[in-house]
Amino acid sequence: MMTTVTTTTTTTAAATTTASGSALVAEIGLMAVISLIIMLIVKELAGAAVTSGGELQVGSSLAALDRVISIAIAPLLFVFAFIVVQRVLMILM
Repeated sequence: MMTTVTTTTTTTAAATTTASGSALVAEIGLMAVISLIIMLIVKELAGAAVTSGGELQVGSSLAALDRVISIAIAPLLFVFAFIVVQRVLMILM
């Protein structure tokens, strides 16, 4: 009798942990995709401001921002690709 109660409690706790872990992973993935979109927009705006000529110099802060954002975009693209592959595999299986 005591083993049945212990087994049921352990199984319920494991299911709850797995569900909250999946929700956390989904939330982190969503944040990564939103960050990627924002950084791509900022990079495009900074790049357009630098190449449009005008009063900006090559060593300006927008040129530096354009280069720095490129470094942050690369890992986020890998995360995005991983999320897409994972979702496609989930649908196919």
